[in-house]
Amino acid sequence: MHRYYYGLDAIRFFSACAVCVFHLGFYVWAAGYSSMETLYAHSASFDALTPIAWMGWVGVQIFFVISGFVIANSANGATPFAFLRSRLLRLWPAAWICATIALSIHLIAGEPVFGGLAGNYLRSISLWPKGDWIDGVYWSLAIEIVFYALVFGLLLSANFKRLPLLAWGLTLVSAAYLALVWAHQAGLGVNGGWFDELVEQSEFLPLRHGVYFAIGIWMWVLSNRSLTLNGWIGAAIATAFGLGEIGMRAWEIQSIEAPASAGQFILMPALVWLAALGIIIACTRRPELFTPRTEAARSHLKTLGKITYPLYLVHSTLGVGTMAWLIRTGVPPYLALAMAAATVLAVATLVAVYGEPLTRRPLQALLDAAGKGAARLKPLGLLFRRADAIPVKQA
Repeated sequence: MHRYYYGLDAIRFFSACAVCVFHLGFYVWAAGYSSMETLYAHSASFDALTPIAWMGWVGVQIFFVISGFVIANSANGATPFAFLRSRLLRLWPAAWICATIALSIHLIAGEPVFGGLAGNYLRSISLWPKGDWIDGVYWSLAIEIVFYALVFGLLLSANFKRLPLLAWGLTLVSAAYLALVWAHQAGLGVNGGWFDELVEQSEFLPLRHGVYFAIGIWMWVLSNRSLTLNGWIGAAIATAFGLGEIGMRAWEIQSIEAPASAGQFILMPALVWLAALGIIIACTRRPELFTPRTEAARSHLKTLGKITYPLYLVHSTLGVGTMAWLIRTGVPPYLALAMAAATVLAVATLVAVYGEPLTRRPLQALLDAAGKGAARLKPLGLLFRRADAIPVKQA
C-alpha cells in the first residue's frame, strides 16, 4: 500500500500559485515575447509586484522534484499496465478540458482556428511531446511524460529496484547537458549544429531538468530510511546542479527575457527552492506531523492537491484573457489581476471537483476494457506482471 503524503498537496498548491503569479503578474507584461502576447496586447504592467512575482517560475522546479517523489511512490510494486492506466487517468481528463477552455479563449479573441490553433489543440489533448501547444505551459508535461516512460521501462523489465540507477542516470545526463550549456554561455567553444539540436531536444527530454526528478526519487528513498552513501552523493550532485540550473534561469529572466526584473536579488529563487526541499523532506520523513487530524481537513487538503494540475494548465490563457478583457472594459489593472486570479482558481476547482471525474469515468471504463482484452493475449503478459518492489517504511 502506498502512503499518502498530505504535506505534498500544500507544497504543490503553493507551487501552482507561484507560477500563476509569475505569468499573470509579471511575465505577460515584462517579457519581450510571451505566448500570451496576442491576448494581452500590453494592457497594463504590475511593477509593484515584481520583487515577488518575477521568481514564481521556480514553482516548476519544485513540481519536478515532487513528481520524482510521487511517481516513485506510486510505481513501487505496480504492474506496468496499472502504472500506465493511472498516469493516463491523471493527465488526460484535465488536459482535454483545459485545452478546450484555452481554445475557446483564443477563438473568442478572434484568432483563426486554422491559423495554427487546430494543430496546437490536437497536440495538447493528445499530450504530444513536441509543441507548439495551445498554451505554453504544456512544455513541462512533455518532460514529465518522458520521465514517466523511463519509469514504465523499469516496470516493464521488472527492474524497479534499479530506480536509484535511473536517478543516477538522470543526474549524470542532466549534469553533462548543463555543463555544456554553461560552457557555451562562457564562450568556451561549445557551438555548432549538434549543440543547437541538443538544446532543441531538451524541450521535451529531461536534459536540463532531469536532476529535479532524480532529487525526488532520492527523497522517496530517504523517506523510507534506506538512502545509502551512494544515494547521498548522487542527491548532493543533483542538488548542486539543480541550484546551478535555477541560477541560470534567473540570469536568463533578468538579462534576456524580462529585464524589468534586473536588480532583484538573483539568489532568491534558489533560496525558495531550497526551502521547499526542506519542507518536502520534513513532510515525507515525518508525514504524521503534517497529516491533519480531522477528516474534513484531510479532505480539503486533498482537494487542494487535485486543483493544482488544472490550475497549472488553465491559469495562463484563461487568466490572461480574463485580465485583458477586464482592463479594456475599464477595471483598474490590479483589481483585474485579482479578479482574473479568482476566476482561474474557481474554474480549476470546478474542473477538479466536477469536470475531471465526469471525464475520467468513460476513459477509465475504456482503459479497463482494453486491459481485460490485453490480459488475454499471452505476448502482452509482461504488462500485467507485478514488478519487484523496494521495501518501504510502514505507516
